[in-house]
Amino acid sequence: MLILASNSPRRAKLLKDAGLDFIIESSDLEEIVDEKLKPQDMVIELAKMKAVHVAALHPNDVVIGADTIVVYGNEVLGKPKDEDDAYRMLKMLSGERHTVYTGVALAKGETIHAFVSATEVWLKSISDIEIRNYIKTGEPMDKAGSYGIQGDGGSLVDHYKGDFFTIVGLPLKDLLEALKDFN
Repeated sequence: MLILASNSPRRAKLLKDAGLDFIIESSDLEEIVDEKLKPQDMVIELAKMKAVHVAALHPNDVVIGADTIVVYGNEVLGKPKDEDDAYRMLKMLSGERHTVYTGVALAKGETIHAFVSATEVWLKSISDIEIRNYIKTGEPMDKAGSYGIQGDGGSLVDHYKGDFFTIVGLPLKDLLEALKDFN
């Protein structure tokens, strides 16, 4: 059986749209990682923690763990704490380039395979009114960097270079290849 160790409706939809049969079992771990790690190592560690935690409960099943962060300059942007934090992030990213990293880990028993995907994203210059109106939709509140490219936040994006699904939170092509090799 395939298990997604995530409550993300976006990740579940991607797996469903890819035709995979899976169940969802969130890891419910407190996400603590060494802040000194490089962003790509940080998302891999978080993805591994989630996958390994759930795999310990299901040693005969393949578990997918994933984590996504946005990096602007030297600052790692996770999910906003509140609307003010969402505003701060969107104002910072307005008119700028940033990198979205998604780490993925596959775990079965003691076996783990992990990888990271990175995509460069350029946001349009966004006015304060546009930021406030977007925040009022509620969409930014559960998204790394405070925007969702697959929803209303897509209108904030000027362009990107790399994998769209990395920005959404699960690099599907890379995951499907890894699952073939893993099994």
